[in-house]
Amino acid sequence: MPEIAMGALSQNGTVLLARRSSMRKVHPDRWSLPGGHIEEGEDAETAMCRELMEEIGVMPELWQFTGRFVSEDPPETSVTFHVYHVDKWRGRPRLIGDEHTELRWFTAAEIEKEAELALPQLTEMLARLAMRETGTPA
Repeated sequence: MPEIAMGALSQNGTVLLARRSSMRKVHPDRWSLPGGHIEEGEDAETAMCRELMEEIGVMPELWQFTGRFVSEDPPETSVTFHVYHVDKWRGRPRLIGDEHTELRWFTAAEIEKEAELALPQLTEMLARLAMRETGTPA
């Protein structure tokens, strides 16, 4: 089963999401966390750090494991997602390459109401992270 590692950068009550390119086979034009496939011999944390550097040009410095879930979308493929909350990083998030077309900071309310997320399982997890950043009870 393929495995994906993702990093949720958060600051000032917001979480950074990346809009997937319209050229992507799975979930084109949807919002998601930056991240990607865990390579053979790599653990999820290492993959998350590598993917954030490759996709948005930041190197995580302080993070914690947030959760894991399995998605069966598309139905013929099961994928395990490992999500990390990144509190501190080096560099300024920017688009690198053509996997994403936009980066945007979302509040908890925006995540729940307007973000068209590639993975619905992320909605509650990300809203909790954004609320925790503002001190609002989750």
